[in-house]
Amino acid sequence: MKKISLVMIVALLTMGSCAFAVGYTKFSSKFIKNFKDCDKYEETITSEFEGQTFVTNRQIQGWKNGFCKYQEVIKSPDSTYQLNCSFTDIQVDELYSAMKNRSRDVERYELESFVQQKDPKTGEIKYVSVGSTTIKGNKAYIAWAKYQNNPYFCVPKKL
Repeated sequence: MKKISLVMIVALLTMGSCAFAVGYTKFSSKFIKNFKDCDKYEETITSEFEGQTFVTNRQIQGWKNGFCKYQEVIKSPDSTYQLNCSFTDIQVDELYSAMKNRSRDVERYELESFVQQKDPKTGEIKYVSVGSTTIKGNKAYIAWAKYQNNPYFCVPKKL
């Protein structure tokens, strides 16, 4: 259960909205333009949630071994998290399309929750789906939440 909480906390901090409320994710036009081709780019944004200020550094790191590497560092007054992501070209296209869509139309999505399990014989880490949570938000919020909450694409780490 601890891993679910960490992943959800990172997603909530990253998206800047509660998973049960409607979330709207915004990206600068420069970020969107660079993300389209996974060109290196970095920006820092500041947001407020429930009276606390969060600073998020978004970094498109470029293509490596066939994956678009992306990293976010989210700082809150109490903690700092890092999210390291690897996206395929199809995922980059989906995220780019969602970011370009400026609609504020609310969509619903069943966001899958995962828990980390360690194989007692091999020590190999795997992730198991343990249910889902309904989230609501704009197209960009849903698309990013889908990947950032999946440990096979984005790995959270507390700094």
